[in-house]
Amino acid sequence: MNADDTSYVADIVQVDRALESWRDAGFDLAAAIGEPVDNSQEAAATIIKVDTFRHRKTKDVEAITFADNGHGIRPEILAKVLSLGFSTRYGARSGLGRFGVGLKLAALSVARRVDIYTRPIGDNNIYHTYLDLDEVAKGDQEHIKASKIDEFPTDFAHLLNGEDGPFQSGTLLVWSKVDRLRHQGAYGESIDEKLGELMAFLARAYRQFIDSGLTITLNGKRVLPQDPLFQLDNPLAQEKLGEDLKGDIIDQTTIEINGHPVDVQVSLCPREYRYREGDGGTVDKNKRDITFLRIPQNQGKISILRNGREIYYNLVPRMLPRGVDKIDRYIGIQVSFPAELDEYFQVRHVKRGAEPVKKLRKELREWLARPVKAARQRLRTEWGQVKQQERDLAKEHDQASTAVNKAEKTSPKGRAGLDLPEGELDQKISDLLEDAGADENQEKAEKLKEQIKQNPITLIDASWPGRELFEITHLNGKAILKLNRRHPFFREVYEPLAALADQSAKDLDAQHAVNVARRTQNAIDVLFMAYAKSENMHDTPEDRFMDLRSYWGQFTRAYVLELVKEG
Repeated sequence: MNADDTSYVADIVQVDRALESWRDAGFDLAAAIGEPVDNSQEAAATIIKVDTFRHRKTKDVEAITFADNGHGIRPEILAKVLSLGFSTRYGARSGLGRFGVGLKLAALSVARRVDIYTRPIGDNNIYHTYLDLDEVAKGDQEHIKASKIDEFPTDFAHLLNGEDGPFQSGTLLVWSKVDRLRHQGAYGESIDEKLGELMAFLARAYRQFIDSGLTITLNGKRVLPQDPLFQLDNPLAQEKLGEDLKGDIIDQTTIEINGHPVDVQVSLCPREYRYREGDGGTVDKNKRDITFLRIPQNQGKISILRNGREIYYNLVPRMLPRGVDKIDRYIGIQVSFPAELDEYFQVRHVKRGAEPVKKLRKELREWLARPVKAARQRLRTEWGQVKQQERDLAKEHDQASTAVNKAEKTSPKGRAGLDLPEGELDQKISDLLEDAGADENQEKAEKLKEQIKQNPITLIDASWPGRELFEITHLNGKAILKLNRRHPFFREVYEPLAALADQSAKDLDAQHAVNVARRTQNAIDVLFMAYAKSENMHDTPEDRFMDLRSYWGQFTRAYVLELVKEG
């Protein structure tokens, strides 16, 4: 090298500034907490305790601790644990860790200091190491050192105890100088809300491990598994409801990629939790509170598991047929894959988020179309059955029947069916009862018989696959109108209007009410036009239907005026 040559040297990393900038590496609270929980699980822990320590006055979180009874950390690698890029499992695909940055960046995203205390398995000594951003910034900490200490810190030592006494081995992780969990004002999320979401995250993300015996606690409260598919045991449901119901698997499949399986399942939550349309997943069949099951949160979301640990629970754009439907909250979708397929799900180093690559997304979308449609149809069918059953008991048509009965006192008497023999009359009534599903219900049968006897016109709800809107049976001058609730007019117009009428004023959604009213108005127009088209199918409608039109207008006027009087 010539004397005139000049060399310029710089550190590969400006450590203090880099650590500060890495604090915004993409971790939210749940993702950050997940990293040390992952490490504890990898360390064969059967007990993992997560605790937050809050300021007495401000209630801001000042410290977060993680304690486990895993096999601990050997002293020769302890100092390296807080070194960015170091991992004993770097690049491994068999467990939850892989990248060598998770624990460090997760801690720094929340706190300015991280301490690790550990008692390795088979070693009675306790070892300690730490990383402090303030000391790094001042130049007081240039290296990460591990040293032997006499005991665990007094404030947290009790966390390393179980029902059988002190843990024989384990690790205590302390995040202190926490500066990212403070009260954020009127428009911010409260600390309590964040901790509630954290509980939900732990319950869902580690559900398979908890179901297999892992114990996780958050601030002393045991985390119970939350399964969007309702396949795993749910102790909280057993405790609160006295029963733990399982969901129904609609379909499942395995997609093989490079010899590795991607398992896909679609399920419906238990019918008792989705018994009536409009309950919203917040009350069960018996109107008991089931908000703890978090069913509404499931709407349109897909749970993606990597090596059994959930890394994604959210919407996947353009994945469901015709987009997300409100009733999708009752449908559980789970995609499970091994870490060998990380590239196909574009897994991020924060292990929070997954996005299937284009070809895999297309295959998943095409497969999901059939079971999701089937689940939606099943929901609507079962809700329709319940509506019909409850409608019979609730006397849905009573107000209209009352108005018609009053108007009929001064109207001409009906003449159809006056010549029916007694035996045929009884048979027709039996057939009507069977169509209405009352033939096996003595109370319902007697009620309908009384209605037919007392009323000049009786409405009966029924359901059949034909295209008829209704059928009419004439008996001794009376008319029995059998409504086909399977007809689109009832499903798309009548039933939404009836559901709207059943709501209390305070629960009404104004825009939804306007939409239903507009659809109903248009449907009435269509109903008139469909009648006109029906006449138009005959060669001489004027001769054939003149009396029908006149009578229809006459009786509609009388019935509507009486209905208005009834209010």
